[in-house]
Amino acid sequence: MSRRQHVTHRFASLAFCALTALSLPVLSTSAAIAAQRCTLDRATGTTIDNRPFVANGSGSRWNVPTNLIAFDQPDASGYYRVFTIRPDGTGRRAVTAHRPGLPAKHQGSPYWHPSGRYLALIAQKPEWHGPTLFGNPDYEALPGFGRHDDLWLIAPDGSGTWQLTNEPNTSDEGVLLPVFSPDGTRIAWSSRQPGGTYALKVAEFVEKPQPHLQNVRTYRPGGAVYYETGSFSGDGKSLFYTSDQDTHNFWQSQIYRLDLATGRGTRLTTGTYYNEHPIDVVTPSGDWIVYMSTKGVRRFPFRLLLGTDWWAMRGDGTGLKRLTTMDVKGSAEDTGAPQVATTVAPSPTGDWMLGDVQYNIAKQTGDTKRIHFTCL
Repeated sequence: MSRRQHVTHRFASLAFCALTALSLPVLSTSAAIAAQRCTLDRATGTTIDNRPFVANGSGSRWNVPTNLIAFDQPDASGYYRVFTIRPDGTGRRAVTAHRPGLPAKHQGSPYWHPSGRYLALIAQKPEWHGPTLFGNPDYEALPGFGRHDDLWLIAPDGSGTWQLTNEPNTSDEGVLLPVFSPDGTRIAWSSRQPGGTYALKVAEFVEKPQPHLQNVRTYRPGGAVYYETGSFSGDGKSLFYTSDQDTHNFWQSQIYRLDLATGRGTRLTTGTYYNEHPIDVVTPSGDWIVYMSTKGVRRFPFRLLLGTDWWAMRGDGTGLKRLTTMDVKGSAEDTGAPQVATTVAPSPTGDWMLGDVQYNIAKQTGDTKRIHFTCL
């Protein structure tokens, strides 16, 4: 090496060291912020905003590419409609009301395609009409009940509407809770069957020449019982679901993980508590599941309604922990009345989520609230 090369090399080394020294504080600060963020895997509890994010809203689902949240809510006529809103609560927009081609009765349970180009939802058959109960018209076809409903797909920008299934119009049959896989190539839903039983359906989602389903597979890992979709796992190889396949009692339903390759269902929760709505949440240390449960809730004298709280566990069922104490007497989240935790929508930052809290199951009324994870 010549003297000139040696000097140049030494100067470059010094410059690199100087730049590295200048960069270290920035990198350290970013790493520190990431390390301090209280994500689900580290959380030891929650705080819940008193003010609702959406009053009388439900079924919240977050899409990262569009940074929009979809939810359903009844309109003045009592029929449910699907809306989108920004995370700061602005930009509320109706996306299903008066949409050409879409049945104009109950519309709900929205779920985003990962790209944000589509929303899957359920819609009531236009030819069916039923009784009004607790202020809700066509009560049996409410989005969370799934009778007389079909699976539909819309483009939120108004560019298209497509019917994906056409279920028999009987008192037993219909669909509920559609969910997309993380890569958007499959969609799963709970299918009501004749005789009051259910099945899990998983189909390939094909966009061209127009959106449609193909190669529909039916899963009944525990026989002809109750099944309800929750969400796909982060790797798309499994589907988390709710079932009473072991307890044979809906009010003692458990959380399971379905291996989509083998069709085998593995039970993740224990005991005889009522559990539902398993939602996969990706964290820095791997996938966790948030779900609702009656485990450890307060019983109110002379009230039939039993509240639920949110719990969490790893994707294999380990690491069980309680997230909320809405139904623990005297807690900061206790309102003095039963509260029913239902579905959640984790935020992209991972340190908070939107959660639907029902106050009246019969009327299906409640609010969507912000729930912030806390760490000790």
